[in-house]
Amino acid sequence: MDPFTLVVVAGLAALVLVFWLLGRYYPGSGLEQLGLQSARELTERREELEAEDLDQMLRAHNERRLSRGEREVSAEELEAEVLRERDEARRRWPAA
Repeated sequence: MDPFTLVVVAGLAALVLVFWLLGRYYPGSGLEQLGLQSARELTERREELEAEDLDQMLRAHNERRLSRGEREVSAEELEAEVLRERDEARRRWPAA
């Protein structure tokens, strides 16, 4: 076997081995190293933000109701009202 070929093949094998060992034993994941997040983390963060948005909107809605002298509503009551209004709108304006 030609010495040049032997050096090139050994160098490539050593390079593959170094990258494999680095990926295997380096702490954390490759996504963390690149500053990315997994799909699960993105979904969890999105759900947290949506729950926070709902709380903020409900607080603002209740502040307006209290300033008009009306009672506060819960998230369940507000959801039921929205569903009821949606159903009424569908009855009035059926899909063509």
